[in-house]
Amino acid sequence: MKETESSGRSRSRAALLVAAWSGLAVSLLALFGCRSMGKEELESELLALGKNTRLRELGLRREQLPGAPGEEGAGGELVYLHVPAATAEGRERTPVVLVHGTPSTLFTWGALACGAGDFPGLSADRDVFLIEVLGHGVAPAGPAPLSFQACADYVVQAVRGLGLERAFLVGQSYGGEFAWRAACDAPELFEGLVLVSSSGLVRRDEDWLPEEVVMRENSLAGWGWAINSRSRVRSALEPHYTQLDPDSAEEFYLVCCNASNWRGMIALARDENGTRQEDLGELRTPTLLVWGEDDEGYSPEVYAKRFEALIPGSELVLIPGTGHYSHEERPAEVGAALRSFFERVEGDA
Repeated sequence: MKETESSGRSRSRAALLVAAWSGLAVSLLALFGCRSMGKEELESELLALGKNTRLRELGLRREQLPGAPGEEGAGGELVYLHVPAATAEGRERTPVVLVHGTPSTLFTWGALACGAGDFPGLSADRDVFLIEVLGHGVAPAGPAPLSFQACADYVVQAVRGLGLERAFLVGQSYGGEFAWRAACDAPELFEGLVLVSSSGLVRRDEDWLPEEVVMRENSLAGWGWAINSRSRVRSALEPHYTQLDPDSAEEFYLVCCNASNWRGMIALARDENGTRQEDLGELRTPTLLVWGEDDEGYSPEVYAKRFEALIPGSELVLIPGTGHYSHEERPAEVGAALRSFFERVEGDA
């Protein structure tokens, strides 16, 4: 759809505002010595959110990951959450590993993993593992600058560190790219792959959002954490949700109060370039694509269809009435698509 003149002006104003915020950050730091929120404080604040009650009850876990030569994101601490299957039979099935996007955190998966309303959650059928990717949330900062390949290597090491012989891998947004790179690099680990509104393709110039342009091009963008505010986070998120939950907005805000998380987001925004797009043609892991029909970040008409054309045998499911975060807004619909996919793959094995 062609952008209207009003929409174009809005994007231009947004770009100028973000640039101004970035420039102001240096002055704020000098005048007031702004403090980045520490990881321990961040963890406490995230666990206190009402939407995370069930995850708080389960409790975060930590494991030390072994290093591996040549892998950027290998080694270090893994922070994760295990949602056990509701039945003994479910514990015998192939587990699921959920990989969040940027600047998100493992808590984004709460409703999909544990259930909401009449939807029982993926854990009704099998074990579910929510991992915190390095450079995000309460995980270690990781290499600087953070890269997609470092995050993909970390996902591989996390699955191995959890002792999972085979798993279904689910990734959303940037987490989708972490996931499909991991599946390309270590196909022996993964029974199936689900990409939810994933990155990883070469983007058209007109599809970059104004805040993404600033993150990629403004030399002061790395200081943006110093002027992070709830209102700015909310205004950036609202176009990507049909209805933005206050706790979800607060979660994003809190994550962006940590300087290393913010700088990791900037580094990944600059690393997004579709350099491994051609590898998708070699992917042989059964793949499901899940996209919100109203996704403004990666429009389904362009990006979901291109993924479907590139990945052999992949299947696309569109979730109506939702945008980039369909797993949060429509967990029952997304969960039904995933459960059906898992059962088909296991039935064909």
